[in-house]
Amino acid sequence: MGASTHLGVPERRRHRLRRSLDFFVYSRDAPGTAALRADDALLEQHWAYMDGFAESMIARGPTLGTDRDTATGSLHIVGLQGVDAAHEFVAREPNHRAGVYAEHAVWRFENLLGRTMWEFSGAADEPRFLIIARSRRDESGRPARPGSLSPELRERLILYGALSSLQDGEPVGVALAVQARERDAVDALLDEGRVGLNAFRDVEIHDWDFGGRR
Repeated sequence: MGASTHLGVPERRRHRLRRSLDFFVYSRDAPGTAALRADDALLEQHWAYMDGFAESMIARGPTLGTDRDTATGSLHIVGLQGVDAAHEFVAREPNHRAGVYAEHAVWRFENLLGRTMWEFSGAADEPRFLIIARSRRDESGRPARPGSLSPELRERLILYGALSSLQDGEPVGVALAVQARERDAVDALLDEGRVGLNAFRDVEIHDWDFGGRR
């Protein structure tokens, strides 16, 4: 659900997260697939599929166009049993099978906050944003530790984690989601938050929102 109040996480979910690896999956929509996105039957298939991963889900939700209504992609951060399971997670997903997505970016994810998006307690009426920053192969690609971030940024962090490659676990970047009053406030929040994104080669900032059944 798209609630922003603290819901708590069942103890069994915490145990399962510890036993698995976490994976960051960002799927970009293909052009001309808005009608597929609007199909209620496909949406139910997508939700039903994700229900099977509810206990190990860290975050989920669509990236959005500037109108904050048109979907441009989907984020899922989920605990799975390994790289093969991550590939299977993508391959079996109903939106993927229906042709909604043009491509997928899949990395290992180190959850530096140690919590899920459902434990974020920010205001429900402010927009949310997803930031993906990638480094060159010869760069360290390590994010700043949460304790070194500014208090204002930490208060607005929904998720924060290190990205690494699937095969060898080499650092490739950082991903975070924040809540802010508006898009312009995100740049100021990141610049003043000591997150160090200027060290990364590619930085994407997407309008984003919580996903799940509504």
